[in-house]
Amino acid sequence: MAGLREIVAAFDVSKVSESYSGPLEITDLKDMLGTRGHVLVVRGDKAYAEELGERAELANPKFWLYEHLLHSTRVQAELAQNPEAALLDATGFSALEAVGYHARQLGRKAVVVMAHEFLPPADIFKRYDIEVIHADLPAEEGYVRKLEEVVRSRKNLIFLNQGLYGPQALAPIGNRIVEDLEEKMLIPNETYWVLGTGANIYGIGSKIAAAFRSKTIIVEPSDAPTLPPDLSSPTAVKAFSRHAWRTYQIKNWGGVYSGMFPLHLQFPSRYPLLLWAHTGNVGFDEARNVHAFEATQLQRALRRLSPDYDWTETTALALVPAIESARKGKNVLVMAYGKWRKHRTRGGSVVNAPPWIFRGETTLQKAALAATVIAYAALGFFYVRDVPPDAPSWPVP
Repeated sequence: MAGLREIVAAFDVSKVSESYSGPLEITDLKDMLGTRGHVLVVRGDKAYAEELGERAELANPKFWLYEHLLHSTRVQAELAQNPEAALLDATGFSALEAVGYHARQLGRKAVVVMAHEFLPPADIFKRYDIEVIHADLPAEEGYVRKLEEVVRSRKNLIFLNQGLYGPQALAPIGNRIVEDLEEKMLIPNETYWVLGTGANIYGIGSKIAAAFRSKTIIVEPSDAPTLPPDLSSPTAVKAFSRHAWRTYQIKNWGGVYSGMFPLHLQFPSRYPLLLWAHTGNVGFDEARNVHAFEATQLQRALRRLSPDYDWTETTALALVPAIESARKGKNVLVMAYGKWRKHRTRGGSVVNAPPWIFRGETTLQKAALAATVIAYAALGFFYVRDVPPDAPSWPVP
């Protein structure tokens, strides 16, 4: 485990001046959505799309991250000293593809630790020389424990550690976004993110906030909040983070998940927790909770508008409050975390929709919903009929 001084330094990107020189797009959805403010989407779903060719649907911001991470002084030195070593990291679905791709470019094997619930696509083993090691315990708890075990027990591995060095690797992307926005004379009032490892929010979001004094907002599924309840109190943030760090054990989980992969169930990532426990400052301004169903509804709506906007559930999660703010006139910015892909999972049930009867998608659902409405209306009729004529009336909001 890295020391506190190293963690603080890794999450401080203020001294990173490099600007990314590769292709980078920002799409404005303002006209399409009819909002008063701009809805700026950084097209992380096009990162390395040209290099991926026919598999461009795999593109995501982790390809940027690992490009810079592998060119860092630390990793370059380890590659030179260990010419046969494989690359090790712990990832979700998006980073799995990025690690495999960059390892192949270097002629190296990739060893990846994944959460117990995440099952990689079978064809990834045909594309890359990659070994996936699954956690035994659930969700982020198992992911962390298994990574610690692999780091201790396996030899001849180069630990990339995106969880710690990700912000530094993505900071050049943040600088480039700032330059592009300044050139277009667009100033974001608010930026919206989801919190996985924290690489995007601390590497890119902090650069945008520093340049434009924009408000930085984290969005979480309403059924899986992981952040301190009071972000404004350093004392409360420290107490929350220290307690979470000491426990870090999934409890009372009923096996139901929002489907917002790869967001955590109960705890933030370990490195941000240590940082918050030390500083009492989470590094962003606000947290919003959004129901997963709202995100999937928006995701489907955007997909109907254009296949080019068929983004991940996490992208849609961040877009829900961002679009609401843009309707009020604010300029907002979000990251497109990749194109939507169906992932295989195990050990839990994904519930990101309202009860079956209220969906109204199939003929049977519509008929059942209509019957329910009629039944409640009849019940109301009989109830009202029995109300005494002198009963008080209450205003209906």
